[in-house]
This record gives sequence, C-alpha cells and structure tokens, in this order.
Amino acid sequence: MTIRTAIAGASALVLTLTWSGAFAQDDDAGMRVSPVETFTCNYNEGKGPADLDKAIAKFNKFLDDKDVTTYGAMALTPHYHGMETFDIGWLGYWSDGNAMGQGLDMWLAEGGETAAALFDVFTCNTHSGFAVTEIKATGSETAPDTSVVYFSDCNVSDDSDFETMMGGLSKWADYTTEQKYANGMWLMFPAFGDGSMDMDFKMVTAYDSHAAAGSAWEKYGNGGGWMKRNELMGDTLSCDTSRVYNAKAIRRIDMGDE
Repeated sequence: MTIRTAIAGASALVLTLTWSGAFAQDDDAGMRVSPVETFTCNYNEGKGPADLDKAIAKFNKFLDDKDVTTYGAMALTPHYHGMETFDIGWLGYWSDGNAMGQGLDMWLAEGGETAAALFDVFTCNTHSGFAVTEIKATGSETAPDTSVVYFSDCNVSDDSDFETMMGGLSKWADYTTEQKYANGMWLMFPAFGDGSMDMDFKMVTAYDSHAAAGSAWEKYGNGGGWMKRNELMGDTLSCDTSRVYNAKAIRRIDMGDE
C-alpha cells in the first residue's frame, strides 16, 4: 500500500505519555519546537507484532549500551482510518536539535545491525521530519505505556492568519483544561521528507485511554464543546477528518528532574 502523507495520522509527537516535558513551552523564548521523525511501514511477509517486539528490544539495548537518553519513540497502529493506511507507524523524537544531529550521526555510523533487525520486520514507505510545539499538556501524573492519538491535517483559513488562529487555539486549550478534557494537544509542522503535504500543520490530540477520549467526545458533542470552540476560534482553522491510532511507548526521553 502507498501512503499519501507521512503518519496522516504524532507528536510521543504524545501525552505525558512520552512527549510531556519534551515539548513544553519556554515562556522566555516563546514557542518552542522540538524535532520529530515519522516512518509509515508495513510488515514484511510472515512478520508481525511479536517480531517487532523482539526488534524493538534489540533497538533499546543498542541505545542503552550507547547511553542514549535523548531519544524517545512510540509505535502507532491504525484504529480509525481510510483505505490508504499502514500496518505500523514509528514516531521518534529528540530532546532538541543538537541531540537529533548527534544521534543521527551515531546511528548512521554504528546502528546498521540494529536497523537491519527492524527492517527485517517491516518495510517503510515514508520517512518525514517535523517541528513540534506543545499547545496543551495532558496533565497526567504518570506516563502510560499505551495511549490514543488523533491526527488531523490543518490549514489556517485564507481570511485569517497564524497569530489570530493561535490566539483562539490557546483560548480553546484553556477551556478544555477548565472543563477537564483529559487531552494533550500539539502542532506538527512539516520540515523534511514529503514535499507534497498540502497542509500548514498536523493537529495532534492524545488521551491516556479510549475512555478518556470518549469522555471528551461527550463533552464536545453533547456538552456544548463544539459551540464554545466555534465561539473562540470561529473559522480561523480548517482541519480534515481525524485518523485515530493506538500508541505504545517504545522508549522515553530521560527528562531528569524536569
């Protein structure tokens, strides 16, 4: 199967799950962006999740042996999707651009055997890079091993601008916090890879569970949420139908005392 857009459906761009902290805002410097990579992949013939788990264990051992603490990743499996999808998505992220550059140099020089173990399990159609910024943290006190992640491709409306849209989005994020929507929210801006992406950014929303997502759905659909969002944001932003993925933490960034 071919994929039109890389992970058309992350941020770990994802929750307090794995993204929290790594994508936090810096009030002094303004909007902070962090580097993220995505792969969209299909299992090779005869391979499946059990084989991937073994390859991931080898991947983690390799990074542990190299004392790498600045790279995190999650595996995404499609839940709600269209005809064009993939078997497994890999979403990796670094603590910052320096960690990305140094990590890639090390991986290309020394990670060949570990990469071969992964690509023995799956073949990837896309590899893309994004700059990600956090709009709202999930507020979870612990990082779950599994989560639910929503992705939509979005564009700022022609009769609006980015600053106006962000102002409304910030107010919407504050509202969802007040109303106890148990979600995190991130924006993923295309940086490398597929130049055909017809969007300004991907909107990523993550929940600890389907139950938490269902609670937000009820608040939004039957509790007046959609009307409040329209009031706060108007028609400044248009997004397509969300793709939904079940996410599993592969590796976490060591955030130290943060």
